[in-house]
Amino acid sequence: MSEAAGSRIVAALHVHTFYSACAETKPEAIGDFCRENGIGAIGVTDHDTILGGLALEALHGDIRVIVGEEIHTRQGEITGLFLTEEIQPGLDALETCKRIKDQGGLVYIPHPFDPFKIRRLRARALMEVLDLVDIIEVFNAKLNLPVFNAAASRFALRHGKVGAAGSDAHYLQAIDVCTNEMDDFATPQEFLESLRHAKLTTKSMYPVRAWWVGIKNALRGEGHRLKRFGRG
Repeated sequence: MSEAAGSRIVAALHVHTFYSACAETKPEAIGDFCRENGIGAIGVTDHDTILGGLALEALHGDIRVIVGEEIHTRQGEITGLFLTEEIQPGLDALETCKRIKDQGGLVYIPHPFDPFKIRRLRARALMEVLDLVDIIEVFNAKLNLPVFNAAASRFALRHGKVGAAGSDAHYLQAIDVCTNEMDDFATPQEFLESLRHAKLTTKSMYPVRAWWVGIKNALRGEGHRLKRFGRG
């Protein structure tokens, strides 16, 4: 284990920045928020890009940044954590998982059982990649009904997968709605083992504000387009 073993850290996972078309949070604002709210590690998982995580890592060296990406595969969304290279969207789910693993990353399945999430990974595809899955998001703060989180929790328990709480934050104040209090870590495998024994703090939020953020970004032409034009 690392020298940090034995100390505790609060991790916020499944966080979006304005590099996602549906989010508004600027990386420069996240550092102060994390310090003020006791968050020591943050998993930034923008849609189909790692630029948000890289930007946050460059700006705030005192905060542990898990660079990730919520990747749109042919069968639905799969998240990679601890990535060093961006993974292109539109690949097969199995190929996407393999590319995450090739980087030494962890495969994280977000909101797997909410039928209102039209880009969720479908059940059949989830079973096909299950051997490569490390983490199931057992609580997503932006899910439409609690029963969908309960289904994810049962699934993770039944298949022996590590569970995580994800805020699915699309604006700054939502980052710490859900947190994972865990032993500190230095490597992806230490993170996974610590998360297995984490204390999950969970609270639901209404998704209306997140929807409104996405609508505003579309109307203003902001969000994911920033990376294409080198802004941000």
